[in-house]
Amino acid sequence: MKWTPLITSLVLIAAVAPAVPAAAASTIGAAGLSGTGTIGAAGVSGTGTIAWRACGTEPGAECGTVAVPMDWAKPDGPAISLNVTRRKATGERIGVLFYNPGGPGTGAADLVRDWAPQFFSPELRERFDVVGIDPRGVGGSGQLQCGKAVHDPSVTQFPATRAEYDRLVAHNQAVGESCGPMIQYVDTGSVARDFDAVRAALGEERVSYLGRSYGSMLGTEYARRFPGRVRAMALDGVVDHGMSSREMVRDAASAVEDAFERFAGWCERTTECALHGRPVAQVWDALVRGAEKTPIPVAGGRPLTAEELRYSAYAMLTIAPDFYGGLARGIVEAERGDAVTFGQIRAEALDNPATTSAYRAILCQDIKPEISGFLELRARARDIARRAPHMRGTSEFWDMTTGCVGWPASPANPQRPVRITKAPPVLLVGNTHDPATPLAWAESLAKGIKGSRVLTSDGDGHTAYLRNACATASIDRYLVSGTLPAPGTVCR
Repeated sequence: MKWTPLITSLVLIAAVAPAVPAAAASTIGAAGLSGTGTIGAAGVSGTGTIAWRACGTEPGAECGTVAVPMDWAKPDGPAISLNVTRRKATGERIGVLFYNPGGPGTGAADLVRDWAPQFFSPELRERFDVVGIDPRGVGGSGQLQCGKAVHDPSVTQFPATRAEYDRLVAHNQAVGESCGPMIQYVDTGSVARDFDAVRAALGEERVSYLGRSYGSMLGTEYARRFPGRVRAMALDGVVDHGMSSREMVRDAASAVEDAFERFAGWCERTTECALHGRPVAQVWDALVRGAEKTPIPVAGGRPLTAEELRYSAYAMLTIAPDFYGGLARGIVEAERGDAVTFGQIRAEALDNPATTSAYRAILCQDIKPEISGFLELRARARDIARRAPHMRGTSEFWDMTTGCVGWPASPANPQRPVRITKAPPVLLVGNTHDPATPLAWAESLAKGIKGSRVLTSDGDGHTAYLRNACATASIDRYLVSGTLPAPGTVCR
């Protein structure tokens, strides 16, 4: 989830818009954290209050800021300045489209400013003022950066002994304490309130929303809190925030294993695969076992541990099938004694101090680990290892669960049942072989949102928008006209 924008920027998939599948049965109707200064409640409820200025390298972008309370329970307290970018509709305008690319830890302001053609179809750019907001603690909205590295290769997230577990807990606590007091205020509930403050500052009664990956959690929270402010909402790569951490970890482990098996099957069928003709699963398992004994050298960097190897491979599987070839070559390189490709992925997925700090702090405010101690964590690890014999239970949800054990700030917005009855119909999109957010999560979240519809994208990798032509066209049509895909629609 944390590298969702990387998927599009690396692969550079252009949007295409063929005919949309069968007509739908329902519609929604057309049309730094400075810590200084204070704002009153009226300061976040005015209209048309953003002072826009031209910005960016590509013409047409406007940038501005919106002040919101650091603590929404104290609206007259210290304020945060949110970084906002807008690109006005190039044609007949419907309204405002908010966008969140996922993460958490990745902002949208720069993407809207400099990369709009890579992230939005021509139709959306024609019909909407596309607005990107850096959530609090992210990017230009006061980047949260912890003083201690979130990832320490010497601290295992799969502790086999109580001493290793105690070290993990102590590490997490130390990381959290190094981030400063802002970690108490970066929960997604607060971000949803920030987004509504931007809506008010724009002078809009209602907004449309496109959220990918973690952006689905944010969209769900916005619809839960402000259902009357939603015109249309499409969530792609869905996280069901009503699930327990045990369920999330279990489902995610199975999804990652499925993605690995799909990769192995591709290599078996494809002569261009660097592992073609070899037993891919056995080669991989041997590589992981070797890394457990001796980390694999990386030219110009520190050696790669077995846990880093698995996590980097998972990151590449989220960009499947585009990165299948790169994953195969990376495995061969590592076999030969230089895990340079995996080292490059590790640098973004695990070692980037900006994205990893915000990622950890935000999710520890949203995900309750529900781990009572070493024995429970060990039992969960054994369970997911049985479900995922090759990837050993590696997933982002294992990372966030184990990464939040011992975190010094209790979750402000933990998982709870989703019951949304007053928002317009919501479109939920899921890939059949998504390693990060299983399709089943879109289906389970749909049960909690009245009138919602699931669109299935039959394919690999994480999220479908601009990666599957049929899904892209269906999402665009819904956001523009309010027309939902027919029940049971599958995009292939």
